[in-house]
Amino acid sequence: MRKVFGPVLILAIIGSLAFVQRTVLVDIWDRLFALPRISLLPLLVAAIVMIIARGAFLAACSPGVTLRQAVMTDQSALAAGYGIVLGGGLVGTGMRIHMFTRWGIAHISIASSIIATAVVPSFSTWGLPVVLLTIPVIRGTATSPQALAVLVGVPIIAFSLVFWWMALRSAKLFLLVGRFSARLRTFLLRKISLRFIRIRAMVERTQPIAFSAEMRVGLIELLRKRWTIIFAASVGTLAAGFACLWTSAAVFEVQGLSLWEALVAFSLVRVVIALSPIPGGTGLAELGLIALLEKAGVSTLDATGATLLYRSLTWFAPIVVGSLMWWRYSRNEQGFSN
Repeated sequence: MRKVFGPVLILAIIGSLAFVQRTVLVDIWDRLFALPRISLLPLLVAAIVMIIARGAFLAACSPGVTLRQAVMTDQSALAAGYGIVLGGGLVGTGMRIHMFTRWGIAHISIASSIIATAVVPSFSTWGLPVVLLTIPVIRGTATSPQALAVLVGVPIIAFSLVFWWMALRSAKLFLLVGRFSARLRTFLLRKISLRFIRIRAMVERTQPIAFSAEMRVGLIELLRKRWTIIFAASVGTLAAGFACLWTSAAVFEVQGLSLWEALVAFSLVRVVIALSPIPGGTGLAELGLIALLEKAGVSTLDATGATLLYRSLTWFAPIVVGSLMWWRYSRNEQGFSN
């Protein structure tokens, strides 16, 4: 029952949106169809920039990985995360580990990359609304959602900073992780049947505490040597994401949307996506962005049209591109094996 809950929820949200906004959707299609085809070129450019920016961030966090490999890995994992409703994120992480391993990346580097790419985006996701909205919150001019984003974002940013400080200054955090992993290893060995010889052998070969200590060293080296590149690449993904929204609004010829209002809407919808239990925030992100744009004074037609274009770049396109890249990678692997 739980397996079908996610897909049913997504279909219900999308179906409700399509039914309620059916007249608007027809008008959106008519406007898009009337646009000169050359005007759609900026959307393609924005999508390519977004793909490269995400790949550059992954490459910055993954020593030894080229930009081409990072783009292929990121888009493939993203396709799994967005396309598989339950467990897609874990599948995407598994694909990433598999591809990096096949390319000869050390396990410690892979682990450090996974940690960095998990923590840094959450920091930037919450950091953007905090930077934009702290002054309006202090002045009392922020709306309730804006104030809530700041109040929740500040503790999360503080937690992220404490995490990185402990990672660099203290071994206690990774010692705790190692002890927890050791207990998990013991638990798994008790639960895995003796018939599964290979699986038990893999678990028995693990050294959780030693690996945690090595992972801390790898993470420290990563941050010391690449923190400026990682930070710049993280900002780059934010800029590319906003460029997708602004380009979508410009192509759809949205009226009455200022740069500031677009930035605030972009930052808040990223929070919605981060909090959503559905991969990619499907459904909730669309409804949230439409509401935010309408709150900024944009018409329902313009808000819905810009939102659909934006989500086609940041949600639908990665599923298509990532699936094609994974297919190509799989074919190359099969050819290499043969």
